[in-house]
Amino acid sequence: MANEKDPAGSRLGPRLWLTPAVVVTVVMAALAALYLGGTVNSSKNLNGFPVAVVNVDTGATGPSGQRVDIGEQITGSLRKGVDHDKFDLRFVSLATAKKDMGKGKLYGAIVLPADLSKNLIALTASAATGGAAQQPVVTVYTNPLANTSSSSIVNAFASQALAKANQAVGRQLLAGAAQATGKAKAGSPSVSGTASIVLSAPMRVNVTPFKEAPNGTGSGLSAFYYALLLALAGFTGSLIVTSLVDSQLGFTPTEIGPLYRMEEHSGRSRLATLVLKWELMTGIAVLVSTVYLAIADWVGMPLDHPGQLWLFSVLVITAVAVVAQTVLALLGGLGMAVNLFLFVVLSIPSSGGTTPLEAMPPFVRLLSSFEPLHQIYLGTRSILYFGATWDSGLERGVIASVAALVLGLLIGTLGTRTYDSKGLARVITPAASQ
Repeated sequence: MANEKDPAGSRLGPRLWLTPAVVVTVVMAALAALYLGGTVNSSKNLNGFPVAVVNVDTGATGPSGQRVDIGEQITGSLRKGVDHDKFDLRFVSLATAKKDMGKGKLYGAIVLPADLSKNLIALTASAATGGAAQQPVVTVYTNPLANTSSSSIVNAFASQALAKANQAVGRQLLAGAAQATGKAKAGSPSVSGTASIVLSAPMRVNVTPFKEAPNGTGSGLSAFYYALLLALAGFTGSLIVTSLVDSQLGFTPTEIGPLYRMEEHSGRSRLATLVLKWELMTGIAVLVSTVYLAIADWVGMPLDHPGQLWLFSVLVITAVAVVAQTVLALLGGLGMAVNLFLFVVLSIPSSGGTTPLEAMPPFVRLLSSFEPLHQIYLGTRSILYFGATWDSGLERGVIASVAALVLGLLIGTLGTRTYDSKGLARVITPAASQ
């Protein structure tokens, strides 16, 4: 019989190739839907996108003695005309808007100037008299350091919202100018051609970054890539350490090309082996964090807070490594796939480093609440761009890392100790007879 001559022959059936083909295809299809679906239609996924509206307009007195407050009129139209499910409009002072943008809490701000109403009245009067007048400028601040992709969303939103406001204000001014010149006709006021063009869109919009991304930041992407490097150091480092330590202790074979070698079994317990790996990765975290910092300085990255960045890096790498080693110790070979999904596959789209989470599907936003890369990114971004202040994301990054570290140590210790107490040693057991 074929099975008697070749016990493995029965395993070479359709299941051998069909199972991995189906699993890989399904997983990759899910990843394509997650990565592409979350980025190519960001405008459709907007939810709670934070933008400030700052009304500094002091108002003015019109020709007839009436009070004119165009700033209040525009803010009122924004309150009513914006989809508040998509945009989180925050009507705040200029000082508050600048403070929140400086901490990465706002992606942009629309600022209505103090002389808005005054200049618009003067513009209307100039249409009647032919005198010179200055168009008021509405400033739209973007915040590329909060997220590079957010600038285009802020620009598109502000352009659309202010275009409607400009048209509404323009109609008012055209009617007022026509009346002032005594040329008003039933339902169709008329002024000179040049004045009509100016008054139809009386406000100029100036889009400018609140703070330019400095040279050496990759246009505001350096925080994301640095955070990714920290996560990879903990994850990839854990895989390398596990492979080398297990082969040295005789738990797994060493295979290099045609060389296949199995060291004598050390008899070391699961808990003792895991503690050894934790210790190695802690030391490696110190070394890698130092190397990262040196390379960042060498390539020209601005490093205003190198000490905080180094300490945070050591904490993050150690925390990721402890969790990754714990997963490997408790799940064995399956732990590699679990770690891959936890620290890389699901972490990258939910990091918020390339596309704002407020422009991602609900599932991705849910992932970001616990996926490690988002927390690491917030802490790294705070240190690199926002002065390493506690409330600009560093607090969340530190607390999440410490929590992961403690849970990893606790679960790893209890889990491997339980395995040891039940006699589940890492030894080769003979296969069950067929």
